[in-house]
Amino acid sequence: MELSNKLALIGAVRSLGGSLLWSFTGFALFQYYRLPLTLVSLFYVAQAVVSSIAFMVGGYLADFLGRVRTMVISAVASSIALLIAYVINRPFIVIIMVLTQSFFNNAYGVANTSIVGDYARGFTSLVKYFSRLRVGINAGWAIGPAIGGLLYEVYGFRVLMLLGSLIPLAALPLLATLPEPNYTVEAGLTFHVSRSFALFLIPTFLTFLVMGQLGFPLLTYYNAHDGLTTFQVGLLYMENGLLVVFLQDLIGKYLRKPNLISLGMVIYGMSYLAVAFIPNFTWAVVDMFFITLAEMIVSPLSQSIANTLADPRSRGRYMGLYSLVTGWVGLWPHQSRAYS
Repeated sequence: MELSNKLALIGAVRSLGGSLLWSFTGFALFQYYRLPLTLVSLFYVAQAVVSSIAFMVGGYLADFLGRVRTMVISAVASSIALLIAYVINRPFIVIIMVLTQSFFNNAYGVANTSIVGDYARGFTSLVKYFSRLRVGINAGWAIGPAIGGLLYEVYGFRVLMLLGSLIPLAALPLLATLPEPNYTVEAGLTFHVSRSFALFLIPTFLTFLVMGQLGFPLLTYYNAHDGLTTFQVGLLYMENGLLVVFLQDLIGKYLRKPNLISLGMVIYGMSYLAVAFIPNFTWAVVDMFFITLAEMIVSPLSQSIANTLADPRSRGRYMGLYSLVTGWVGLWPHQSRAYS
């Protein structure tokens, strides 16, 4: 099996397990475990802090321990954490173990992004790999929340922790077959960040702030301002995921130049401006198409540019820094996923 297809299949299995859990975690802490909203908010603050640390730790592990080893260890550790949460099933333990799972999942994501940079040869190849990876991850996110919502209603949150632990393990045999890429490591705890990469992070931060609107902010606006039901907003997110699954590979073939990311940002700007004038669900569906089109242009190009600018001797740490800038801004999970 081609390496890009392997990574996509692994990403699909892992995102399926992750989407079952993370789509309902905050809701479960409030409803299932009866925690006050203040504590639920603090949970998400803690999750942002843990993720930030995990991005940098994952970068160092990817460089010094190896990409595949980091991915395997992180995958096993995250599953064990959720299994412990399932067995003990006490609010405090659940929070600690879910945060632990988040830590290792984000460390996995940095190594995953780094290994794509090692495997791919040239900018076009990078775009192809990241496009294919996004197809797999979005396939998992397209069906996971729907299944998870049904299971949550019937069996409660606990079963989601069990499935979130076990399903990603199905990808472990395939993950273990990935060849460890050959690369030279720049020694030392500190590493030099090139000026071009540092400058790239500035517009990247602003870009992902825009991309991060495809989540709670958009859901809240459509629900409170336009009167769309939660079910209708859920259909919009399903539209987003399915469009990526069916069109990302096709669009990726035409993303041969880095400066096309500017086109994606223009489409983003116009699409989110149009949200203010959306009168009903039908027009929201149309606008979601263009938001998703922008996403399919910007996301693989941004990751590809970051890998192109990274020093191969410290690629893991570069990708950790890139993930730190892009991964904490509240993105809808399938987008940060390329980190799944």
